[in-house]
Amino acid sequence: MVVLISAIILAVACSVKEDRGDCPCRLVFDFSGVDCEDSHGISLSVMSSDGFLFQDSLVLVPPSCMEYVVYVPQRQLAVNIHEGAEGLFTPGDGLSIPEGMQCPPLYLYCAAIDATCETAVCAPVLYKNYCIVTLQFETGSMPLPFSVRITGNISGYDRYGRPKQGKFSHVPELDADGICRVRVPRQTDGSLRMEIVEEGKVLREFALGEIINASGYDWSLPALRDVTLEIDYSKTDVIFRVEGWEDESVFEVVI
Repeated sequence: MVVLISAIILAVACSVKEDRGDCPCRLVFDFSGVDCEDSHGISLSVMSSDGFLFQDSLVLVPPSCMEYVVYVPQRQLAVNIHEGAEGLFTPGDGLSIPEGMQCPPLYLYCAAIDATCETAVCAPVLYKNYCIVTLQFETGSMPLPFSVRITGNISGYDRYGRPKQGKFSHVPELDADGICRVRVPRQTDGSLRMEIVEEGKVLREFALGEIINASGYDWSLPALRDVTLEIDYSKTDVIFRVEGWEDESVFEVVI
């Protein structure tokens, strides 16, 4: 457990006769909205624009996971809580996905906290901030002579949990059934693309993001849903199905 010395000093150096603005704020994290049973451990960071930084790693075990207290300076603070970031999160910068990697299985909470008081409460809820795009190629009994590359313009999240501009590229592995899956971060437009690659050359390119958007997928939902794309390689029909949706959207493309 990491506790900054400055936070400890703040917690003990204040008396009732002193200016309360020099006293720490008791920041209470209420984790009752987090499913402790499914949590494998979360990372927490609290920071301010003037350089204060507190970090800790927690394993939420009921019932002790319900409340966690940190003494912080009375400031406007940014709080980041995440699970599944796989070491890609940097306080102050956010999460950056290296080119070639897919998005980690990220559950995220970010908030601005007004800690200019004696006690502040933060009640985080961790939301799924990745979408599993499943690509299923229908080619009959023929082996697939190509590979697939997914590219985009979102490479992670900033310190406030907003999608961050940058180059995204990942080559998922196609299995024997012609199925591959890739985790992508939250998108802000239709720039996500799918490339068909053979012998190092891009044979075809598809506006995957635009097709997903046209199917009714909502990237603004707090918890992202997964999406399945069925591709009939011989008939050139591309069928999208969003998990849990009753309707299917069919788009004709030329392969």
